[in-house]
This record gives sequence, structure tokens and C-alpha cells, in this order.
Amino acid sequence: MNRETLVWRLAEKKDVDKIVEIIAGAVKRLAQAGINQWQNGYPNREVVIADIEKGFGRVVCKGDEILIYGALVYSGEKAYDDLKGGEWLMDTQDYATIHRVCVVNNGVGKGYGKIFMTFAEEEVKKTFRSIRIDTHPDNKIMQSMVESLNYSYCGTVMYESLRLAYEKLL
Repeated sequence: MNRETLVWRLAEKKDVDKIVEIIAGAVKRLAQAGINQWQNGYPNREVVIADIEKGFGRVVCKGDEILIYGALVYSGEKAYDDLKGGEWLMDTQDYATIHRVCVVNNGVGKGYGKIFMTFAEEEVKKTFRSIRIDTHPDNKIMQSMVESLNYSYCGTVMYESLRLAYEKLL
């Protein structure tokens, strides 16, 4: 996929139904892979609406089609205050956090997740020097992706359940 044909933008209320559909597809794929992530009703429509209202929701689109959804949080992450088994690369609150990254079903395996992450990094580095993300210990696809983008494993946090935490200096 050529990044130049894609648009990175804030998610809007009109996007909620499509985003919920994308999340449902991701939930199903995780379950089929035997990964107990997002299997308890989170994230849901209310979370997406809150993301949009707070200005966290981001989408990557090709034309009018939303390919990727995620939340880019600039207000810190309380769960990250209690990192276990390691340390953050920067001991500061000067970071943004990525949550809830999910790709449309027909986009799986096409590199869309990396595209979302690079757009997020470009936005964040205008304001902060660090970006953090966490993922389920069984979600090897997400772990591989963040490691391929030079995120460093920093330890574990409790976010919904135990999560592997990563950080990248920008």
C-alpha cells in the first residue's frame, strides 16, 4: 500500500459504526488465534465514542474507506505508572500512548498496522519525545510489529490484564 494514497485524520462521530465493525473483526480474529485479548466486551462502542469525544481516535483512510483505527492518547496512561520487570526508556510523563490499534478484515497482513504506527509517530514527535504501547503476551503479531519498528520492550503493566509494555524514543 502506497502511503501517499492514504489519509491520517481524527476519527469522527460519523465513523463510529465502521470503527465498531473493524473492532469486531479484530476481536474475532484474536479469538480464532486463541488470544484472550479483547474478549470481555472491551473495546466497545462507548469506548470509541469516548475516544472521539476526547480527541484520541485516529483513522487511516483510503478515499472514504477506513482501513485502520487506533487511539492516540496524549494525557499519559495511569497503568504505565506501575511498570514491573524493567524500566521505561525515559523517566518522564513526556510521552503519548497508542491503544486499540485494529485493521479492517480485508487489510490484515498488508502492513496497515505499521502505517498507522508511523503516522502516529510523526504526529507525536511534534509534541513529545517518546511513544508507548502495550499488548497481550500472546499477541505475537503486535509484538513483532512494534519490535520491527524499533520499540524496546520495557516490562509489564496491568491494562485490562497483564500486558507487555514497549517504548520508542522519537
